[in-house]
Amino acid sequence: MNIRKGDTVEIISGNDAGRRGEVLQLVPDRHGVVVEGNNIRKKHQKQQETGGQRPLTAGMIEFEAPIHVSNVMLVCPKCDISVRTSMKRDQGKKTRVCKKCGTSFE
Repeated sequence: MNIRKGDTVEIISGNDAGRRGEVLQLVPDRHGVVVEGNNIRKKHQKQQETGGQRPLTAGMIEFEAPIHVSNVMLVCPKCDISVRTSMKRDQGKKTRVCKKCGTSFE
C-alpha cells in the first residue's frame, strides 16, 4: 500500500466521498485504512464483568470502520489536491512522489 499512518487522504467514493482526514490505522490483511472522523459506525455493546476492574459500559458505541484502500487518494501537501503517486529511488531509498508537481511525501 502506498498510504501510511499519519497521511492526509481524501475519500473518493461511498457515503463520505469528498471528505478528508488523517489515516489512524492500516489494516493490510484486508487492504483497509481507518480515516479519522469518517465511515462512522454504531455498535451495540453489552456490559461485561472484567474481574473486579473497571466494567465496560453498555450502550451504543460509535467507531471509525476501515475503508478499502482503493476508495481513498493521498492529498499532496503542496498541490492541496488528491493525487496519484509514484515511487522514486534516491541513493537506495524509495520515496513517494506526487505525479502532478513532483513533491516528495517524506
